[in-house]
Formats: sequence, C-alpha cells, structure tokens
Amino acid sequence: MARNKNLQKSLPASRWFRDESSSLVAALMIGLFCFCILPTNAQQSSSSNSQQGRQLSLKQQLTVGLKAVTPGDKAFIDLVVFRVEQGVLPRTLVNSTFLWARQKADARSYSRSLRPMVYFKPGLLARTKKLGIEL
Repeated sequence: MARNKNLQKSLPASRWFRDESSSLVAALMIGLFCFCILPTNAQQSSSSNSQQGRQLSLKQQLTVGLKAVTPGDKAFIDLVVFRVEQGVLPRTLVNSTFLWARQKADARSYSRSLRPMVYFKPGLLARTKKLGIEL
C-alpha cells in the first residue's frame, strides 16, 4: 500500500488525469460502437418472424378465414384460386375483398355468427364485374 502511494506521488497529477480521461473516452467509444452495431429488438423479431412464420396458401387462407363449409363455397374458392394462379384475377383484389368480408361479418352478426363467405362471394363477383374480369 505504501508502495502505491509512493508511485502516485512520483507521477505528476496532470499525467494521471490525462491517462484516466483517455481511458474513459476509449471505453465510451467502444460502448457506443457496440451499441450501434447490435441489432435492435424490432430488427431481430422481424427477421425471425419472416423466417419462422407459417405461410398459408391462398386456398387455405380463404377456406379457413371465410369459414367455407359447403361444397359450393369450396368450389367457388377453388375457382378464385385458379383464376389468381392464371393471372386473370389480381391477388390484391381477392385479399381486400377477403378482409372486407371478414369485417362485415363481424359487424353484422349481433345475435349469431355469420360466415364471412356470405359476403365474400357476392362482393368479389360485384367487383370483378365492375372491372370486367370474368370468373
């Protein structure tokens, strides 16, 4: 202990402070550098969701999301999927009608649960007719 006191006494005060401040600055710079290069939680979650998320096919999305149970409903969904795959029917049109039908079914079903398919089929037929697309 006495040796350390003698060592500190032998060093000029200005040199000791200069070394202390430069090491502090270096530590702060390293910390800042590490903070900047590390990915944020948002970046980590978005990349993991895109790689690990389960992707549904259009047919599965429509069948499950619209609660299609009858053979007529399933045949219409098959036709829609076929037309999308052919490039005749835009997928964005199908997706927007799908979301609209689900919202409408939720808003209209006060006493009982209505299937969104009830709104999807006539809604999509009306939109395709207006655009001149033949199903």
